[in-house]
Amino acid sequence: ENSEPGWWENFIGPGRALDTDYFFVICVNNLGSCYGSSGPSSINPATGSPYGSSFPTFTIQDQVKTQFALLDHLGIDTVHASVGSSLGGMQSLTAAALYGDRVKNVVSISACTSTHPGGIAFRQIQRDCIMSDPNWNQGDYYSGDGP
Repeated sequence: ENSEPGWWENFIGPGRALDTDYFFVICVNNLGSCYGSSGPSSINPATGSPYGSSFPTFTIQDQVKTQFALLDHLGIDTVHASVGSSLGGMQSLTAAALYGDRVKNVVSISACTSTHPGGIAFRQIQRDCIMSDPNWNQGDYYSGDGP
């Protein structure tokens, strides 16, 4: 657990931009995250080992659909705003595109609707660095040292 406050703490709470005295804030863990959701490090019940590289691929659209499935489960028809930064901002834009009748406002921070070719190239270099690590093991590194 990180004892240092993150930057969201300055935005969420009584009297802040996301005023919890006025709004009910729902924060959903990302599908595929290693912090509470199923992801590559989760145990595959069929094998008893981490999914690793066999974990299904998914899109931002898939992540947003799971978020709206949660809203449906909670009986929430519309949200005042879909708020997110970076990947969360892309999810907010996607929420408005897929569920425009259910999202009244969008707050997208540091996100884009498309990526510049230079950004795509930079992300590929990042992936290549990880995958060239001798411990990468084609993404099945959970039983040993990770990259």
